[in-house]
Amino acid sequence: MKIIVLSITPYKEKDAIIDAISEQGDISFLAKGILDPKNKNAAMNNVLLTADIELNEGNYKYPVLKSASIIENPMKVTNDYYYLSSLIFMAELTKLLLQDEEKIEVFESLIKSISALKKAKQPWEILLAYTAKVLRIGGYEFEVNQCVFCGSRKEIVTFSFKDGGFVCKDCLEDDTERDLTKNQMLLIRSAFNTKEPAEAAFTCERNDGIIVLNKFIEFIHDSYGVTLKSESLINK
Repeated sequence: MKIIVLSITPYKEKDAIIDAISEQGDISFLAKGILDPKNKNAAMNNVLLTADIELNEGNYKYPVLKSASIIENPMKVTNDYYYLSSLIFMAELTKLLLQDEEKIEVFESLIKSISALKKAKQPWEILLAYTAKVLRIGGYEFEVNQCVFCGSRKEIVTFSFKDGGFVCKDCLEDDTERDLTKNQMLLIRSAFNTKEPAEAAFTCERNDGIIVLNKFIEFIHDSYGVTLKSESLINK
Protein backbone atom coordinates (compact mmCIF):
# COMPACT_ATOMS: atom_id res chain seq x y z
CA MET A 1 0.00 0.00 0.00
CA LYS A 2 1.39 3.38 -1.04
CA ILE A 3 1.05 6.07 1.64
CA ILE A 4 2.07 9.62 2.55
CA VAL A 5 2.82 10.25 6.22
CA LEU A 6 0.85 13.20 7.67
CA SER A 7 1.70 12.99 11.38
CA ILE A 8 3.60 10.87 13.90
CA THR A 9 2.31 10.64 17.49
CA PRO A 10 4.47 8.98 20.20
CA TYR A 11 2.77 5.92 21.70
CA LYS A 12 4.35 3.86 24.51
CA GLU A 13 8.13 4.08 24.76
CA LYS A 14 9.60 4.12 21.23
CA ASP A 15 6.41 3.26 19.34
CA ALA A 16 4.29 5.75 17.42
CA ILE A 17 0.91 6.05 15.74
CA ILE A 18 1.27 7.19 12.13
CA ASP A 19 -1.60 9.01 10.44
CA ALA A 20 -1.31 8.87 6.68
CA ILE A 21 -3.25 8.97 3.43
CA SER A 22 -3.30 6.37 0.71
CA GLU A 23 -5.00 6.10 -2.67
CA GLN A 24 -7.98 4.68 -0.74
CA GLY A 25 -8.14 7.46 1.88
CA ASP A 26 -7.18 7.94 5.54
CA ILE A 27 -5.20 5.29 7.38
CA SER A 28 -3.68 5.08 10.87
CA PHE A 29 -1.33 2.36 12.08
CA LEU A 30 1.07 1.46 14.89
CA ALA A 31 4.77 1.59 14.03
CA LYS A 32 6.63 -0.32 16.72
CA GLY A 33 10.08 0.98 17.65
CA ILE A 34 9.96 3.73 15.02
CA LEU A 35 11.28 6.37 17.46
CA ASP A 36 14.45 4.34 17.98
CA PRO A 37 17.09 5.60 15.48
CA LYS A 38 18.40 2.03 15.18
CA ASN A 39 15.02 0.58 14.20
CA LYS A 40 14.75 -0.70 10.63
CA ASN A 41 11.75 1.56 10.05
CA ALA A 42 13.20 4.67 11.74
CA ALA A 43 13.22 6.54 8.42
CA MET A 44 9.42 6.49 8.55
CA ASN A 45 9.61 9.12 11.27
CA ASN A 46 9.33 11.98 8.76
CA VAL A 47 6.25 14.03 7.84
CA LEU A 48 5.31 13.80 4.13
CA LEU A 49 7.48 10.75 3.57
CA THR A 50 6.13 8.49 0.82
CA ALA A 51 6.39 4.74 1.35
CA ASP A 52 5.05 1.39 0.28
CA ILE A 53 3.94 -0.43 3.43
CA GLU A 54 2.54 -3.75 4.57
CA LEU A 55 0.38 -4.01 7.69
CA ASN A 56 -0.56 -6.82 10.05
CA GLU A 57 -3.80 -7.02 11.99
CA GLY A 58 -3.11 -7.85 15.65
CA ASN A 59 -4.38 -7.44 19.17
CA TYR A 60 -3.90 -3.67 19.08
CA LYS A 61 -6.35 -0.86 18.42
CA TYR A 62 -4.52 -0.14 15.18
CA PRO A 63 -3.04 -2.38 12.49
CA VAL A 64 0.72 -2.83 12.97
CA LEU A 65 3.43 -1.90 10.48
CA LYS A 66 5.05 -5.10 9.22
CA SER A 67 7.39 -3.69 6.57
CA ALA A 68 8.07 -0.42 4.76
CA SER A 69 9.89 0.47 1.58
CA ILE A 70 10.72 4.17 1.29
CA ILE A 71 9.69 5.67 -2.05
CA GLU A 72 10.75 9.25 -1.31
CA ASN A 73 12.05 10.86 1.84
CA PRO A 74 11.41 14.63 1.88
CA MET A 75 14.53 15.34 3.93
CA LYS A 76 17.41 17.04 2.09
CA VAL A 77 21.13 17.20 2.81
CA THR A 78 20.57 20.82 3.80
CA ASN A 79 17.17 21.38 5.39
CA ASP A 80 16.49 25.12 5.70
CA TYR A 81 13.98 26.40 8.21
CA TYR A 82 11.24 27.47 5.80
CA TYR A 83 11.49 24.22 3.86
CA LEU A 84 10.85 22.16 7.00
CA SER A 85 8.07 24.53 8.08
CA SER A 86 6.48 24.13 4.65
CA LEU A 87 6.43 20.34 4.96
CA ILE A 88 4.64 20.57 8.31
CA PHE A 89 2.22 23.18 6.95
CA MET A 90 1.27 21.08 3.90
CA ALA A 91 0.78 17.99 6.06
CA GLU A 92 -1.51 19.92 8.44
CA LEU A 93 -3.55 21.35 5.57
CA THR A 94 -4.10 17.90 4.12
CA LYS A 95 -4.93 16.25 7.42
CA LEU A 96 -7.20 18.90 8.93
CA LEU A 97 -8.98 20.58 6.01
CA LEU A 98 -9.85 17.70 3.68
CA GLN A 99 -12.46 14.99 4.08
CA ASP A 100 -11.51 11.38 3.40
CA GLU A 101 -12.70 11.38 -0.23
CA GLU A 102 -11.03 14.75 -0.82
CA LYS A 103 -7.68 13.37 0.41
CA ILE A 104 -7.92 10.68 -2.25
CA GLU A 105 -8.37 13.45 -4.82
CA VAL A 106 -5.22 15.29 -3.66
CA PHE A 107 -3.03 12.19 -3.16
CA GLU A 108 -1.03 12.21 -6.41
CA SER A 109 -0.81 16.00 -6.45
CA LEU A 110 0.69 15.98 -2.96
CA ILE A 111 3.34 13.45 -4.01
CA LYS A 112 4.34 15.67 -6.96
CA SER A 113 4.32 18.78 -4.76
CA ILE A 114 6.65 17.19 -2.19
CA SER A 115 9.10 16.21 -4.92
CA ALA A 116 8.99 19.68 -6.49
CA LEU A 117 9.35 21.39 -3.11
CA LYS A 118 12.46 19.33 -2.40
CA LYS A 119 14.09 20.61 -5.60
CA ALA A 120 12.90 24.22 -5.38
CA LYS A 121 15.18 27.06 -4.24
CA GLN A 122 12.36 28.48 -2.09
CA PRO A 123 9.00 27.04 -1.06
CA TRP A 124 6.55 29.91 -1.53
CA GLU A 125 5.20 29.28 -5.04
CA ILE A 126 4.46 25.61 -4.40
CA LEU A 127 3.15 26.30 -0.90
CA LEU A 128 0.68 28.98 -2.08
CA ALA A 129 -0.47 26.89 -5.05
CA TYR A 130 -0.98 23.80 -2.89
CA THR A 131 -2.94 25.79 -0.29
CA ALA A 132 -5.13 27.21 -3.07
CA LYS A 133 -5.71 23.68 -4.42
CA VAL A 134 -6.76 22.40 -0.99
CA LEU A 135 -9.21 25.30 -0.66
CA ARG A 136 -10.62 24.63 -4.15
CA ILE A 137 -11.11 20.95 -3.38
CA GLY A 138 -12.82 21.98 -0.15
CA GLY A 139 -15.33 24.03 -2.16
CA TYR A 140 -13.81 27.53 -2.03
CA GLU A 141 -13.50 28.61 -5.66
CA PHE A 142 -12.55 32.30 -5.47
CA GLU A 143 -13.05 34.56 -8.48
CA VAL A 144 -9.54 35.63 -9.45
CA ASN A 145 -9.94 36.61 -13.10
CA GLN A 146 -12.61 39.31 -12.91
CA CYS A 147 -14.72 41.29 -10.46
CA VAL A 148 -16.78 38.90 -8.36
CA PHE A 149 -19.77 41.29 -8.53
CA CYS A 150 -19.97 42.67 -12.07
CA GLY A 151 -17.53 40.53 -14.06
CA SER A 152 -15.37 43.47 -15.12
CA ARG A 153 -11.71 42.78 -15.79
CA LYS A 154 -10.79 46.46 -15.55
CA GLU A 155 -9.77 48.61 -12.57
CA ILE A 156 -9.53 45.70 -10.11
CA VAL A 157 -8.58 47.33 -6.81
CA THR A 158 -8.72 44.63 -4.15
CA PHE A 159 -9.15 40.97 -3.30
CA SER A 160 -11.80 40.23 -0.67
CA PHE A 161 -11.94 36.83 1.04
CA LYS A 162 -15.30 37.85 2.53
CA ASP A 163 -16.82 38.63 -0.87
CA GLY A 164 -15.18 35.73 -2.65
CA GLY A 165 -12.66 37.29 -5.00
CA PHE A 166 -11.51 40.35 -6.87
CA VAL A 167 -13.49 43.58 -6.58
CA CYS A 168 -13.34 46.41 -9.12
CA LYS A 169 -13.35 50.14 -8.40
CA ASP A 170 -17.07 50.54 -9.21
CA CYS A 171 -18.16 47.72 -6.88
CA LEU A 172 -15.92 48.67 -3.96
CA GLU A 173 -17.70 49.35 -0.67
CA ASP A 174 -16.33 51.54 2.12
CA ASP A 175 -15.79 48.54 4.40
CA THR A 176 -14.23 46.24 1.76
CA GLU A 177 -10.79 45.06 2.86
CA ARG A 178 -7.92 46.70 1.01
CA ASP A 179 -4.72 45.54 2.66
CA LEU A 180 -2.96 43.70 -0.17
CA THR A 181 -0.57 45.18 -2.72
CA LYS A 182 -1.05 44.67 -6.47
CA ASN A 183 1.74 42.12 -6.50
CA GLN A 184 0.19 40.18 -3.61
CA MET A 185 -3.18 40.13 -5.40
CA LEU A 186 -1.46 38.78 -8.49
CA LEU A 187 0.10 36.03 -6.35
CA ILE A 188 -3.38 34.98 -5.17
CA ARG A 189 -4.56 34.95 -8.79
CA SER A 190 -1.57 32.85 -9.89
CA ALA A 191 -1.98 30.43 -6.98
CA PHE A 192 -5.67 29.75 -7.73
CA ASN A 193 -5.06 29.51 -11.48
CA THR A 194 -2.34 26.90 -10.99
CA LYS A 195 -3.99 23.49 -11.38
CA GLU A 196 -0.91 21.46 -10.43
CA PRO A 197 1.14 23.02 -7.57
CA ALA A 198 4.28 21.14 -8.62
CA GLU A 199 4.18 23.07 -11.89
CA ALA A 200 3.72 26.54 -10.36
CA ALA A 201 5.23 28.96 -12.87
CA PHE A 202 4.97 32.28 -11.02
CA THR A 203 7.66 33.97 -8.92
CA CYS A 204 7.17 34.90 -5.27
CA GLU A 205 9.44 36.74 -2.86
CA ARG A 206 9.56 35.60 0.76
CA ASN A 207 7.93 38.70 2.27
CA ASP A 208 4.99 38.64 -0.15
CA GLY A 209 4.69 34.88 0.23
CA ILE A 210 4.38 35.09 4.00
CA ILE A 211 1.82 37.91 3.81
CA VAL A 212 -0.41 36.04 1.33
CA LEU A 213 -0.01 32.78 3.23
CA ASN A 214 -1.12 34.51 6.42
CA LYS A 215 -4.20 35.75 4.57
CA PHE A 216 -4.95 32.13 3.64
CA ILE A 217 -4.37 31.06 7.25
CA GLU A 218 -6.73 33.77 8.53
CA PHE A 219 -9.40 32.63 6.08
CA ILE A 220 -8.91 28.99 7.11
CA HIS A 221 -9.35 29.92 10.78
CA ASP A 222 -12.50 31.94 10.08
CA SER A 223 -14.10 29.45 7.66
CA TYR A 224 -13.01 26.05 9.00
CA GLY A 225 -12.54 26.96 12.66
CA VAL A 226 -9.09 25.35 12.41
CA THR A 227 -5.93 26.73 14.03
CA LEU A 228 -2.80 25.48 12.28
CA LYS A 229 0.09 24.81 14.65
CA SER A 230 2.52 25.41 11.79
CA GLU A 231 1.38 29.05 11.56
CA SER A 232 3.86 30.01 14.27
CA LEU A 233 6.66 28.24 12.36
CA ILE A 234 5.94 30.04 9.10
CA ASN A 235 5.99 33.41 10.87
CA LYS A 236 9.30 33.06 12.71
